[in-house]
Amino acid sequence: MNIIKTPYQILDVQPSATDAEIKQAYLSKVKNNPPDRDQLLFQSIHDAYIAIKDLKSRISYDLFTVPSMSFDELVDQALKTTQQNTISARQLNTLLQLSIDDSTIQNAISRTKKQ
Repeated sequence: MNIIKTPYQILDVQPSATDAEIKQAYLSKVKNNPPDRDQLLFQSIHDAYIAIKDLKSRISYDLFTVPSMSFDELVDQALKTTQQNTISARQLNTLLQLSIDDSTIQNAISRTKKQ
């Protein structure tokens, strides 16, 4: 029986792995399995890396290839970010004093980013 492996299994990484961890796993696998030793294995390692090499690729893979992922898990993964936005007390006070509508909020955000 031929079991189909996911790119995560081929590269031996967790779905929560960072881009750097995935790249390191890929390089390690390629080093241990060069194309002249086993072309098919090398190709599967390369294809796995291409499928999940960065966040955009992983989201695309998870969305279009892995039907077992729930919508909530996909949204959580898509919204997970390493960048944190900080806002000063003065900027928060300015936002709170504004009338709340979409254009006002967008203008306030763009002004605070310029400061």
